[in-house]
Amino acid sequence: MAFAARAIGLARANDLYIDELIYARIGNSVASGQTPTFDGLHFYLHPIGSFLLDAAFIKIFGLGSLPVMDLVYALRWLTAIIGAVTVVLGFRLLRKVVPLPIALGGAAVLAFDPFILRNDSRLMLETPATMWTLAAWLLLLGVLTNPATPWVRRWREVGVGVVFGFALATKDMTAIQILVPLALAVVWRKTLGSAQVGRIVLGSLLPYAVLVSAIAVSGDFGEWADQKLGGVRRMIGLDQMTGFHAANVSLVDRLIAELSRFGTSYILLGLCLFAGLGTVFAKATARRLMGLIGVSTGVFGVYAAAAGALEEQFGYYTVVVAVVVCATSLAELRDRRPKLRRPLVVLASVFVVATLVLGMSARVTVDDTFPQARAWMETNLPPDARVGLTGPVAQLAFLPREGWGDWPSLTQLRDNNAQYVLTSARPLEQGYGDAAPQMLTWLQQHARPIYTAHGPSNGDTTVWQVDRPALDAAIAAGQDVPPVSESG
Repeated sequence: MAFAARAIGLARANDLYIDELIYARIGNSVASGQTPTFDGLHFYLHPIGSFLLDAAFIKIFGLGSLPVMDLVYALRWLTAIIGAVTVVLGFRLLRKVVPLPIALGGAAVLAFDPFILRNDSRLMLETPATMWTLAAWLLLLGVLTNPATPWVRRWREVGVGVVFGFALATKDMTAIQILVPLALAVVWRKTLGSAQVGRIVLGSLLPYAVLVSAIAVSGDFGEWADQKLGGVRRMIGLDQMTGFHAANVSLVDRLIAELSRFGTSYILLGLCLFAGLGTVFAKATARRLMGLIGVSTGVFGVYAAAAGALEEQFGYYTVVVAVVVCATSLAELRDRRPKLRRPLVVLASVFVVATLVLGMSARVTVDDTFPQARAWMETNLPPDARVGLTGPVAQLAFLPREGWGDWPSLTQLRDNNAQYVLTSARPLEQGYGDAAPQMLTWLQQHARPIYTAHGPSNGDTTVWQVDRPALDAAIAAGQDVPPVSESG
């Protein structure tokens, strides 16, 4: 069921996202035997873990020669499979700490939450990183409950750490949700022993140590360190290049705009910290551990939203953790307050049903403006058409292509004899295009829209036919619209 929910609308329910195009190219570079590479440069901002999975999928199915847009849609199947595995792991984890009915409800939310579904339908790093993380927590609970000799238990703990290490080698940021709760578990009611945590942490560092050692041997350690430092600065908010604290987007406005699509997901995001705080006092070790995971994840989420460069996909792990922690907190509250069982059942049932409705609504939504625009242009534009692109998604999806170019200003359109322009309204209006928002206004006033596809992610993706006399007149009158990097 979890995989079916992800397979429905896999190619239509979520438009192309810029990170997908970058990651597909990097995965293809690894499949061809290279160091992770993008645009001719080594890519060390994120670890290689996810790109190795992509590379294996590319090699097995012979996808390396596909155009990058088609490669993205092919690799989305891998993400859907990993997402479905994550749902199974979440259910198994919940069965360790809560009764079967609550575990089934939590699994249903994991399977149909619209925010989780969107991430599991795109080529993103968070899905495989979360899979490894949940697998490791599940294995750790097994170590805590299954009898074994001290020697076997110690090596099992190291093995659990190695699985945690796979998550760290997929996305560094998972350290917040792995190492922090492990450290807290030592000091909070002796949830875990210090030597035990030490072995787990040692195991978790092994895959990352191998990765960094290989980079150092290749002579790229300095380049790796520079890119990592830049990533840390972005994560803690010192460099605000992206996220809801960039000058061109409001967190509150974005939440309100997406409430009808992701309302239940936002409730989970808001509950993660509080559910964790409500569970850390549980008598059962496993439940306390789930509470510590919720507290660590929730505190980081609050910080990222308040000060850091929070991006929407960063919330994926928080939502997944929130499902597990909220279910655990629900079971704990039910046990402590038996009189609340009936209202808790009603509230939980309503929430699960609302999640199912929003999730299935998300799967049948048509949101594929770039594939639609590509199909129309390939059919209706002359082979020698000169097309100006105005945003990074279009640039990555279509270039290099003869006669097409990233021409985000009126002067560049004129100098390159552009006959047509491709725009996506929402990214341009929010300042995320290569072209400034004023470019869209100018085209609306002086160019002719000859094709438009609409979707909730990008708004109207439009092909415009350029009016050359109007273009020449605007530039002659000093009315050029410079790219967004020049226009501020």
